[in-house]
Amino acid sequence: MIDYKTATRDQLSAEFERLKKLSNNDSFFTKNEFSLFPQIVMQGEAPVAVSSGKIDGKAWLIILTNQRIIFLDKGMSFCVKQVAIDLITISSICAETKILSGELVIATGEQTYTIENVPKKGVIPFANMIKDAVESLKQNKEANTIQQPTANDDLIEQLERLALLKERGILTEEELQSQKDKILG
Repeated sequence: MIDYKTATRDQLSAEFERLKKLSNNDSFFTKNEFSLFPQIVMQGEAPVAVSSGKIDGKAWLIILTNQRIIFLDKGMSFCVKQVAIDLITISSICAETKILSGELVIATGEQTYTIENVPKKGVIPFANMIKDAVESLKQNKEANTIQQPTANDDLIEQLERLALLKERGILTEEELQSQKDKILG
């Protein structure tokens, strides 16, 4: 795996080409924007695919990562425009192919982003990659939020086992109290 923070220009160029192929995308006029990725990549974040399209008449690079969708526009000036959408906030994705190009519409709870002139052969694969990344992130988040047994749960289980042993006549009252004292410290 490439370390984006320390990657050389050649490594970034090769990575850009790899990501373009994954999403069936030409990404015309947006290659320079990818050189900015090392400056904005977050800890644990990795790009999944790239695409390009127009937002409000300007060409933007679209980088899908395992955590966000990042829109970058370097334009002709020294100013870099950046918009990032956390994948977890995406509520819907719509992809439409037209005669020569395609369109992506990405909606969050707060805003809708319409990206026009997405390369036709890449619009559906890129939309599917976004859907997969969103689903994967949600599944990981759910798996991490499943309650892990706490120390209190463990104590309760131990005390319940002791009570069961007392009920069955395996432990005397004195042995039960002694074990309870040890567990509760």
